[in-house]
Amino acid sequence: MRKGISFFLVLLLVLGIFGFVYGAPKDVEDTKNETAVEVLMALGIIDGYPDGLFKPKNIVTRAEMAKILIAASGYGNVINDAKSSFSDMSGHWADRYVAYAASLGIINGYPDGTFKPNQTVSYAEAATMMVRALGYTDDALMGTWPANYVTKAMVLGLFDNVSTKVGGANRGDI
Repeated sequence: MRKGISFFLVLLLVLGIFGFVYGAPKDVEDTKNETAVEVLMALGIIDGYPDGLFKPKNIVTRAEMAKILIAASGYGNVINDAKSSFSDMSGHWADRYVAYAASLGIINGYPDGTFKPNQTVSYAEAATMMVRALGYTDDALMGTWPANYVTKAMVLGLFDNVSTKVGGANRGDI
């Protein structure tokens, strides 16, 4: 899995050198996010909104984070019929992404059997999910949560150019 993520990150860097014909949504033009948003949208990893905007300050939900990570991992096309076991996911648009991310150990639900797909994601939770998507496990990291995952995310450069690491993780930073 690490090779797949590494390949994706290299691809992102290479593609970032070239501009895309259609351009970025207007609300990310001339920002630090412009190239990343263009590339991720072109690869089908993230989407804009129907009004043509990206809304980089919107806080990412747990469901959106699962979709982003599964799409970035290259598994988006192989999970068509996946269904999660979480009691609050039936009929949710992200059920298949959540199911697959849970099967890979990238995300966890809550002790009551729910996932809470519309709950926002903190930077610590986002760091945990991203580091797990890169193949790291609780056993591979020293310390306790969330410091162990946040520290690893920082070492891996996942928080480079992120101005804050507290509160809800926004679309621009993710």
